[in-house]
Amino acid sequence: MSLVLIGTQFGCRTIRDGLEVETELMGRQVSALTSEDCGACLAVVDQTGVWRRGISGTWSQISETEIPLQALASTTDTVFAGTMNEASILRIDAAGHPEQLRGFDDIEGRGEWFQNGPPLGIRSLSVTSDGQVLLAAVHVGGIPRSSDRGKTWTPTIPVMYDVHEVKASPTQSNFIAAAAAVGLCESRDSGFTWKAFGEGFENMTSLAVAVMEHEVLFSIQDGPFASRSQIWRHRMDNGRIEQVRDGLPEWLEGKVDTGWIATGDGRAAIVDGGGSLWLTAAGSVGWQPLLNGLPYVLGLAII
Repeated sequence: MSLVLIGTQFGCRTIRDGLEVETELMGRQVSALTSEDCGACLAVVDQTGVWRRGISGTWSQISETEIPLQALASTTDTVFAGTMNEASILRIDAAGHPEQLRGFDDIEGRGEWFQNGPPLGIRSLSVTSDGQVLLAAVHVGGIPRSSDRGKTWTPTIPVMYDVHEVKASPTQSNFIAAAAAVGLCESRDSGFTWKAFGEGFENMTSLAVAVMEHEVLFSIQDGPFASRSQIWRHRMDNGRIEQVRDGLPEWLEGKVDTGWIATGDGRAAIVDGGGSLWLTAAGSVGWQPLLNGLPYVLGLAII
């Protein structure tokens, strides 16, 4: 049974069977929600703590850092955390010890990265389904890629594409998608090369992306401070790109920001800038509004 988790400034709100159940971690800031295998979920709590929600629904702290975090990803025995400032990545071992990845700090081309609006930071992290490749969306610094658990890194996508979020397919280890200022970007070789799909959109800026088994969902808006946005769908088998309706209005209120599209258990969820939560019946169809008037959302996950 799908459980939707919504990270906010004052706890993690939970939705089951279309109804709000309770607020977990009441009074704590919960962000960067990241689902794991077997129904677990990671989160950044109060900016510097890394916590895990186990399959029983109990939260436990697994690490504490000295710097603010805003992105998480995990493999079998390791958690990777991206910093909010200075664009650094920490590797957290099974004992909870954080170690800064110096190879990331020394990546080729880092001098070309720059701050644009928010501080230069790691906006999202993702690991391929086989656990072999780690990718980071740096704002603004492209998508560095590592195939040796973060020891060394290689730049991939052009810095000026202004990437906001990167997500690996949950089932296809070679497929990765990214939301960028040039629209949707995809890689079919585990992040070595990228193709941008920006033509045909009146507004190209994409801030959020999520990958399902056979399709990609991504947001489109007229800039980072948009007053309205849309959700589009890219079908991986035939390359078709179309606006998602199926219960969604033509325009959603405000932007659909990084971390505001989640997939899991064969379903998808979206939060828009107006504070509305939408959930599908299955796949990316049959959208239904579940909540309105949510405060600013800091993370969204389905487990």
